This record gives sequence, C-alpha cells and structure tokens, in this order.
Amino acid sequence: MGTFDHLMHDQTLFSNPDALDPDFVPKLLPFRENQQKHIATSINPLFHGRYGNNLLIKGATGIGKTVTTRRVLIDLDEVEEASNIPWVYVNCWKANTTYKVAVQVCHALGFKFTQNMKTNEILNKISKLLEDKKGVVLALDEIDKAEEYDFLYHLLEETAKKTILLITNDYEWGRDLDPRIKSRLVPEIIEFAPYTPEEIKGILKERVKYAFYENVWTPEAFDLIAKKASEVNDIRAGITLLKAAGELAESQASKTITLDHTQQAIDKTTHFSIKPTSSLSDDEQLVMELCKNHSGKIIGELYALYKVKGNKSEKTFRRILDKLENRKVISLEATGEGFRGKSSIVYYIGTEKKLSDFTTFE
Repeated sequence: MGTFDHLMHDQTLFSNPDALDPDFVPKLLPFRENQQKHIATSINPLFHGRYGNNLLIKGATGIGKTVTTRRVLIDLDEVEEASNIPWVYVNCWKANTTYKVAVQVCHALGFKFTQNMKTNEILNKISKLLEDKKGVVLALDEIDKAEEYDFLYHLLEETAKKTILLITNDYEWGRDLDPRIKSRLVPEIIEFAPYTPEEIKGILKERVKYAFYENVWTPEAFDLIAKKASEVNDIRAGITLLKAAGELAESQASKTITLDHTQQAIDKTTHFSIKPTSSLSDDEQLVMELCKNHSGKIIGELYALYKVKGNKSEKTFRRILDKLENRKVISLEATGEGFRGKSSIVYYIGTEKKLSDFTTFE
C-alpha cells in the first residue's frame, strides 16, 4: 500500500477551498455594512475632484477591519467615476520601513524598476506617478507595526488628493506620533465593535456556503466551531477550524463533517505549540529577549544593553517597550530611581496563548 493510497479518492467536501484562505474577500460582508459605507464616504470626495477624508480604523484582532477595507477597495474598481483613482494596500507588518512601503506603493502604481533607487527617489517617483491622477486611496494595514513614519509624512505632504486608511488593533496608536504628521493627518476614527455570538455564527454560515458543498456539515459540528470562535471573538479562528475539520473529514473519506472531526480540529489547535512572540519584528524580538533575560532591571539598564547590540534610538526602544506592555508581554513598574530622576522596572511576564493565536496545525 502506498503512502498516499488512503488519500487518493475522488470525493471532496470543498467546493471552493480558496474561500478559507486568509486573503479571501467575500462579496457580502454581513454586519459590516455601516463601516463599509463610512469608508466609501471618506473616498467619495475624490470622485468630485476634492480632498478625501483620512480614517483611523481601530478594533480587536479578527473582527473584520481588513476584509471590510479590502472589500471597499475592490468595489472601487467597479465605479466609473473612480477609473482614474488608483488604490494601494500595504501591510506594514511585512513592509515596516519607509523604503519597503515606498517600494510596494510604487509597484502597485505600475512602476516596477526600483531595484537601484534610493528611498527618496522612490518617494519622488510616487509623487510623479500620481500627478495625472484624480486622486489615490492608500490603505496602510497594521500601521502600528511600522518602525518609523517618514513614508506617512511624505504621502501626506506630497500627495495632493488622497484618502489614507490606517488600520490597527492598537488602541493607543497615534498617541506619540510626530506632531507634524498629526497636524496633516487629522483622521476620523472608525471603531469596529466585536461581533456578537449570533453574528459570528451568521458569518461562518456564509463562509461555509462559499467553501463547501451543501449538506456536508452536520449541525452539531458547525455549532461547536461557532461556539469556539465566539469564545475568542475571532472570525479567523473559526475559519481556520472550518478548514481543519473539513480536511480531517476528507482525509478519512467521510461524506460529512461530524462533531468528532470538529473536536479533533479543536484539540489539535489547542495543543499546537507556538511561540507567543512569533508576530514580533526582529527588533521587537531583541527587546523582548532582553526583557526576558534581564527581568527586574530598570529601563535605563536595558537600553544600555540594547545599544551594545548596535541599536542607538532610544525613541524606538521606548516605542517597542510600549508595544510589549500593551500586549502584556512585559509589565512596567514606576520607580523613583534612574539617572534621569525617575524610571520604571521592567518585568517579563510572557503571553497567554489563545485559540486566535493559532493558524496552523500539528
């Protein structure tokens, strides 16, 4: 018997497995219609030759911020008045420097020959590419993951008619932003409220319609996944479980996805081992490791160790500490000690894993 013989059958439970991929954008987004309208309204002035409105889109992980924004951008392509209004989507977790953001924007606007260009040259090229455009929509996702914001200043200063959409799950983002950027940005704020359990169930039902053939899910199997997704309030966790349970059922040549398949998927997710800091950038990992290895020291002592590693910016160091504290990786306890008269003791506390942290299986 060959290794793959038990898998070689014609039956599949998935009508469209791509509908369970992280980048899939459904045509319909239940329960986010108001937010879609708000984003569309911020873009609408561009159709009439006016400046668009900038938005700061806030909310917890897995409650539809990115997919809602991307749906509006995709729909923009179908609007006749927007034929000369390009849009660009950049994930600042992946493109976390001015150079990387500039390259992505330039490529999205149709200019690909950036290999030997300096950052300022690419930024200037972006301005030139937009000179004959009616406007531009720039969506910057995970904006809190950017290491610095020179690109944001340039886009605000050198791009005439635009709407900038900033997406973050960091409710404190923008507090320490350079005043010159703040004064130019002045965004409206959209806050995405968490889904209710019934809304989560409804959204997952729609995703099942996209991804699976009819009647392959037993009601109790689906209900358990909806329940687990509601417990962590994360649609993506539910979608991950839908995919995992379907694959388990298919690997067993089952014609239906049962409660047992769902429970197996949940068990594999729960016991999957993952580093709680896998989402951190290299610099954030470095600071986290310093906090872990020197827990109990004051900020000034840790910063001295940070500089020894070849890093000089105290502002960057402080910003990373704030992020780690917000994510409950560390805690800061104020003290009167320190070379500047006051400081804080840094304690490493790690992170608590939850279902939404997991995206792969054993």
